[in-house]
Amino acid sequence: MHMLDWDDLRFFAALAEEGSLAAAGRRLRVDHVTVARRVVSLEERTGLKLVDRRQKKTVLTSAGLRIADHARRMQDEAFSLERTLLSSRGELAGEIAVTVPPMLAMAWVTPKLAAFFDAHPGISLTLMAEARIASLNRREADVAMRMTRPTDETLVARRVGHVRYRLFAQADYLACVPQAQRRYVLFDDAFRELPHQRWLRSIVGDDLQVVLRSNDLPIQAAAVAAGAGVAVLPDFVGSAHGLVDADPQGRSFDREVWLAWHEDLRGQPAIAAVVDFLAGCVPRSDG
Repeated sequence: MHMLDWDDLRFFAALAEEGSLAAAGRRLRVDHVTVARRVVSLEERTGLKLVDRRQKKTVLTSAGLRIADHARRMQDEAFSLERTLLSSRGELAGEIAVTVPPMLAMAWVTPKLAAFFDAHPGISLTLMAEARIASLNRREADVAMRMTRPTDETLVARRVGHVRYRLFAQADYLACVPQAQRRYVLFDDAFRELPHQRWLRSIVGDDLQVVLRSNDLPIQAAAVAAGAGVAVLPDFVGSAHGLVDADPQGRSFDREVWLAWHEDLRGQPAIAAVVDFLAGCVPRSDG
């Protein structure tokens, strides 16, 4: 057996956890061909068949399951070591990876980045604007801004505010279209259970005339601004597009905004500076 390559094990661990080449590639930010090549390399080095390629889906062999278990433990130790090294740095310096929902990254975080870098010249950021929940245990990010309260006991969580949602539409559209005939713009079915989408159904019902489904909030807002119909949008998005409240009762729905980071990084100066910066990006409100 040849000397094992840790990168091969890292790719194989991702495949075992995600269940497909494509999903593992998305997590590791490579294409599925790269994942497949790494798995073949690991098989050649170990002399073992790790994946049953006769199956339509990714199925690990018994040897693959054993190797995956070792790879996960090695991965966890490697991530723990990385956090230990980062937490041992006592200076306000280093590269910190941050994940923020796209709409909050654009509206709240990016306008204040220049001031942060001026105040902390030793810190650089990798800002990932993405809707998915990145794993802080696997160091996909060091600090996360989330719209759900973290439940992982290994994470430190801090509530920093909320996003208020309302029904929004173009003023001319509301003036011309009776309420019973209004069209709606929604997320696609994959996001049907988002809290603000459930709130929409609770006040309007399920029998909606849906004219557009999109998993992209800016597309929804642009469509509503063009008179396509009504959508649930954050206050700051509706205001930015010149939209007005489409609910005669003026109802709203709040989603909490949380910051999370691994407990191993508690008190690390650069992490603390980034956390304070992100908290300061969230607008103060009257609740």
